[in-house]
Amino acid sequence: PNRSSKRGLKQSASSLTPSVSLTDDRKMDCRDLNDFIRQGGSERRWLVKQANKRDPEQPSIASILSPIGSSNKDVIVVGCGPAGLALSCELAERGLSVGLVGPDTPFVNTYGVWEDEFVELGLGDCLELVFEDAVCHFGDSEKGCVRVGRKYARVDRAKLRGHLLDRCQKAGVGFQEGHVVDVSREEGGDKGSLAKLQCKTGDTFKSSVAVLASGAVSSKFLKYEEGVPHAGAQTAYGFEVEIDQYPFSKSLMHFMDFRRHHTGLWEGKALHPEVTRYLEEEGSWGVSKEMPSFLYAMPLGGNKAFFQETCLVSKQAVPFHVLERRLKGRLDALGVKVKSVLDEEWSYIPVGGPLPLADQQILAFGAAANMIHPASGYSISRSLRAAPAFAKSIVDIFEEQKGWNEVSSKKAWDTLWTARNRKQAAFHTFGMELLALLDVRSIDDFFLSFFKLPDFLWRGFLAAELDAGQIIFFALSVFVICPFQMKGRLVGHLFGSEVGRHVIEKFISSESPDAIQSAN
Repeated sequence: PNRSSKRGLKQSASSLTPSVSLTDDRKMDCRDLNDFIRQGGSERRWLVKQANKRDPEQPSIASILSPIGSSNKDVIVVGCGPAGLALSCELAERGLSVGLVGPDTPFVNTYGVWEDEFVELGLGDCLELVFEDAVCHFGDSEKGCVRVGRKYARVDRAKLRGHLLDRCQKAGVGFQEGHVVDVSREEGGDKGSLAKLQCKTGDTFKSSVAVLASGAVSSKFLKYEEGVPHAGAQTAYGFEVEIDQYPFSKSLMHFMDFRRHHTGLWEGKALHPEVTRYLEEEGSWGVSKEMPSFLYAMPLGGNKAFFQETCLVSKQAVPFHVLERRLKGRLDALGVKVKSVLDEEWSYIPVGGPLPLADQQILAFGAAANMIHPASGYSISRSLRAAPAFAKSIVDIFEEQKGWNEVSSKKAWDTLWTARNRKQAAFHTFGMELLALLDVRSIDDFFLSFFKLPDFLWRGFLAAELDAGQIIFFALSVFVICPFQMKGRLVGHLFGSEVGRHVIEKFISSESPDAIQSAN
């Protein structure tokens, strides 16, 4: 969207009503530019197409879980993805009555994770493929080839969904298929005010607390910080295909390949030594002004493979048709002959932007709570890891408050987005905003420096596990290692940008975000 379209969104927002789900692409409900981006922006129709996929091997939720019933629940969770299912079973296993509301759809996205993270979560059996290492290419020279030294895996989405639904069923979670169009609170009940959820069909459900876990499209129901740069987007077009021959090692995950093989090389000549030498010497090879994207590829056994072209982050989403063209150009240059396309995938991940405020009674979790890593797009492992602690905090607050009220909601938000986590998110957003400004050569320089860091630093950064002191150490380490030109970009970004001022404010302030907001 250009500048005039941003003004149009703000002017027309008051006339819009929150009424549409991601499975309906006829209209969007946008209060501002952040809502527009988080609901898919100009690429929304492809998100809808992805969300409406079906998988006959995954049974319906209604065939596994009992109906939600008419009685009020302690908690209603909105959303049936990994975050929603994980939180629902954790809450129910701790003794709360839980209702689950959302579309009865399968898991359809390709989930790639670091194997050790899923094993630590006890989900090793939900991995379909494990690769002994991940390899990256940042430039065409030999020094641009980086072995990460960490096993990477593809999640078996049917097994993961089945595992979470089995836990929900055993814990007594009730289910109702529906698209929530309004969330409010009303006085009543013996445990304080009640959350009231209304579905598109007119059905209503009540609970002591409602938790939105239906993805970033839930932003229209939430309040956010001000004075923070708007969200960006990671877009990726991929397909699962039958091919004649896989061009890379089948034991390695081809994780991030920023080489410029999509730019019109002769067919089948991408990896020829003379071409590699020429690309290395030439520099940007005609793509200095394009938004960089990379190849992500994994063999699936036999003659099947998954290939994906990904723009890591952009403030204006790189369109899927552009990524599709680049991907097909890459495969032609690599000499890959596609015999048939088995499945296509359109991945759109809103990243960065303002965080939810704690002074609101509606709770959120997962992507709905902006728990997506701004600089990587990772979210599934983080949500699954955070679900037990967030569920425990909700149960503890129920017991302490003898019900649920505004104080309860603020306490819950503060356990999810602690001051430490908000500082961490500000730094991640700083990194995201920087990446969105870099050309392909600068991207190469940045990641070559990134993967030279000690393992605990770059792994901690990707897992969102670094505390404030470790983040400062991380930043200083990158600054010391990176080339001189990148040093200048980092300093300029920190002291000369809106997000730089934001991250400095977060790290020097001890106030809560709500106190800062009211002071402004």
